[in-house]
Amino acid sequence: MTHALSTAGLARIREFVTDRALLAFDIDGTLAPIVSQPWDARIPDASQTLLAGLAAHRSLAIITGRGVVDARRMLKFNPRYLVGSHGAEGVPGFEATAQTYAKTCAGWLETLHNPSATWHSIPGVTLEEKTCSIAFHYRHADDQDEARRMLEACILLLSPRPRIVPGKCVLNIVPRDAPNKGDALRALLKHCGCDRALYVGDDVTDEDVFRMKIPGVLSVRIDPPSASDAELFLTTQREVQTLLEALLLIIDERVTSALREDE
Repeated sequence: MTHALSTAGLARIREFVTDRALLAFDIDGTLAPIVSQPWDARIPDASQTLLAGLAAHRSLAIITGRGVVDARRMLKFNPRYLVGSHGAEGVPGFEATAQTYAKTCAGWLETLHNPSATWHSIPGVTLEEKTCSIAFHYRHADDQDEARRMLEACILLLSPRPRIVPGKCVLNIVPRDAPNKGDALRALLKHCGCDRALYVGDDVTDEDVFRMKIPGVLSVRIDPPSASDAELFLTTQREVQTLLEALLLIIDERVTSALREDE
């Protein structure tokens, strides 16, 4: 795996990010630093400005585990695509399917809000409601391993049986047939007519993109484990802003070159 900001990594990105490249980013742990409480997360203003500059010249997608409404409040620019709930919400053309996922999640929430649901007895656990998925956060549990085991047991009692998508101190609950982030990215590529996508993420759910291993996707993972399928990496989330700066510089150079050719 190559460091994205190394000479070789930047050369690979420069070669890859053509006029027909879709730029796609996760939010938490990628554009926004991980914080103690998910509702306190913010995308730095400097990154917002850079993203707005990128969105002015390329198709840009945000593909996040957050719900679309929640993710939109964090953005000070308008991406072409905003996909939430790990791919289950916001993909153009799949609005009716997303409504069925929302109904499934509403049924699960009714069960989980019952005071007798076992998760209520686990200290330090927070339930996050989304439109097409649900998340249990257990970062503040005294015994995270035990909390995770108890939550998994609780989740498996839900009907219809959900798919559990693990993350950093979080268990995401999605309908079993819901698309993942890789499925969403493939659909966005088809919709926008781009022939390639640069994707940047940091968590287990982003590996669904990295595992695609197709020539049309260049993947970047932040602080990757040794088993990651990403091609490039960033050492920390703080390097994301430097990557955004490099991307904007590459694109500005291409735009300037194209204008000169037209003169």
